[in-house]
Amino acid sequence: MTAPEQLKEDMKKELSDGAAKAIKQHNELLKSINAYEEILDSLTPFQIAKLEHFYNRAEREAWKIAGFYKSQYQFYFGKASTERGQMYVYERETNKMAINDSNYKSKIAEGVNLERSGIYEGYYVTWKGIALSYQGMQNTLKDMMKAIVVEGGK
Repeated sequence: MTAPEQLKEDMKKELSDGAAKAIKQHNELLKSINAYEEILDSLTPFQIAKLEHFYNRAEREAWKIAGFYKSQYQFYFGKASTERGQMYVYERETNKMAINDSNYKSKIAEGVNLERSGIYEGYYVTWKGIALSYQGMQNTLKDMMKAIVVEGGK
């Protein structure tokens, strides 16, 4: 059994080119977002709209990343069931193991994949939450624009 931190490190090598590109793009967008947020109280309406644009783009990248992790989560979750079944049948038919012995041995194969699946599920939930938080920030910025108009700004 691999420790979770080592497994996470090993899984970084499985990152697709598309997901790696989305993460890089997301991190670049965060630099722009952070720069604007440092001077949030002095932003012009155009700059607020631009910040909203950056949040929108960051949201799209976060959804791409979440999609990658969801697909990996589902792949390993399905693989767990498939390998468990194959191991069970193999041990029963080829090695003539008893039902209980082949059942427990097949659970080991299942568990290895469920470990990976669980980590990918955690990453998926995290990135989904990040994407949804960006939607909230976009709505907040729209409210700021409305407040500027109410206060007599342009």
